[in-house]
Amino acid sequence: MLLELNIENFAIIENMKIEFESGLNVLTGETGSGKSIIIDSLGLVLGQRANKDIIKKGKDRAFIEAVFSSYDEETKDLLLEYGIDSGDLVVVSKEIREKGPSITRVNNRTVTSQILSKISSHLIDIFAQHESISLMDNKNQLKLIDDFSGKGQIQLLADLKELVEEINSLKNEYNEKSNMEQNKDREIDLLEYQIKEIEDAGLSDYDDEELYDDFNVLNNMTDTLIKLSEAKSLINEGYETSSLEDILDRVIANVVDVTSYNKDLKEVEENLEDIRFRISDITKDLDRYINSSEIDEERLQFLKERIDLVNNLKLKYGNNVKTINIFFDEISERLRFLQNFEDNLNKLLKKIKEKEKEALILAEKISQNRKKTARILEKKVEEEINKLNIKDAKFKIDIKEKDLSFDGIDKIEFLIAPNLGQDLMPMAKVASGGEMSRIMLGFKSIIAEKDNIPTLVFDEIDTGISGKTAQIVGNKIKEVSKDRQVIVISHLPQIVALADTHFAIKKDVVNNSTISTIDKLSYDERVNEVARLIGGMNISEIAIETAKEMIGD
Repeated sequence: MLLELNIENFAIIENMKIEFESGLNVLTGETGSGKSIIIDSLGLVLGQRANKDIIKKGKDRAFIEAVFSSYDEETKDLLLEYGIDSGDLVVVSKEIREKGPSITRVNNRTVTSQILSKISSHLIDIFAQHESISLMDNKNQLKLIDDFSGKGQIQLLADLKELVEEINSLKNEYNEKSNMEQNKDREIDLLEYQIKEIEDAGLSDYDDEELYDDFNVLNNMTDTLIKLSEAKSLINEGYETSSLEDILDRVIANVVDVTSYNKDLKEVEENLEDIRFRISDITKDLDRYINSSEIDEERLQFLKERIDLVNNLKLKYGNNVKTINIFFDEISERLRFLQNFEDNLNKLLKKIKEKEKEALILAEKISQNRKKTARILEKKVEEEINKLNIKDAKFKIDIKEKDLSFDGIDKIEFLIAPNLGQDLMPMAKVASGGEMSRIMLGFKSIIAEKDNIPTLVFDEIDTGISGKTAQIVGNKIKEVSKDRQVIVISHLPQIVALADTHFAIKKDVVNNSTISTIDKLSYDERVNEVARLIGGMNISEIAIETAKEMIGD
């Protein structure tokens, strides 16, 4: 459940901490005091997009934090899947900055809004006023039926979506290849030419680097031999005075003389001797290379022509041998397809039909589940909305067949006849605002029986109702709150009086700035607030007594 909500610099809220309790939590306050802002802040911290305009004027950031407890194993597994610590609490926070992107965290780990939405859907369900409108949308109606059908149905839908995506991909491939027929012969000629050109070149890994290395060595052979011969001469013959070998011999002789009486320099002597042998080896290596090397003009010409050929192929087909070979494989496959055009096209069409048959079988299974769920929901919803004072109302879920798509073969329409004698019609055409709120409450209470979401939030569920209906709606919300935490924003005393925990929100002007604050009410304060809702600002003794009676002991 939601233990705590902390809000900083959000709209007219400067700094607010709300500690919720189990059971029914009710928030009341004057219009514009900040009730819905609290729900908005909760929505943002649970994945809704943030607008920087909500940052309190004069501040550079807004911060919201929600602390949850009592989550189930499924939520724990989801946290572990995303590498999030799964302790006793789930702490979700969102920082909305004036400059820079918003930052969302779950248990101090930064997450995307998409991940947050998946996690929060297991923790809390928020019903705002606009949701009763969304219930009129056919796609939302379909989703509601599928959600009620259970996890098995959700998996079937995921499988169907994957299958339909594959069918669409195959159809695109079929259409693309069908269009080849017009230019098939011309393309075959081109592909055969390209394949022959690459095959004739006989490319290998050698042509990527070693070819160029060999060319550079041979092309610079004259300069190489001149430089190496000069180096050999410096070692053996010297320049103007002494050779390198003569100088080294004199150095060694001097050191040997000293080591005859100073053993500390013995290592120096050994190192010099080692240098002498190394120089001797170097001289032999230079001799060997100079004597075995020659300027092979024929080989040089071959390498030049080879480089021109390879560069030409790279310019046409890829920037290295590997990409040219990949291109070769692709055009070879395409040529084989074109050479057996009719057969291959028929095979592709056969595969599409097989996949469509498979998808239709799956869609039919999904449809049967929906029809079964629809009959259950029809009965349950009718019972609930009758309890919620839409008496004699009839509710039906109309399911018609449509062409196969990602969501199956069903088109859903919720039909209702709110009054006795009325014909069933789409909800959007006949249901009033108050009726829609109660229908949605009925749906929520039914779905709550199936899911494990520990917290339900209702933002002004009492829109468009009063009197006896308000009392019935209040009793239904109270009933739901026995099994899970419920948070309600309400202005009706019939609902507010049923609260287990009552918060009052008010706004004040401090230093020319409007500030929203919240208080948890004592019994006497609750009585006064309910009395205010009954009688307005002038609270009478009768209103006080009525409030006490409604609240009870």
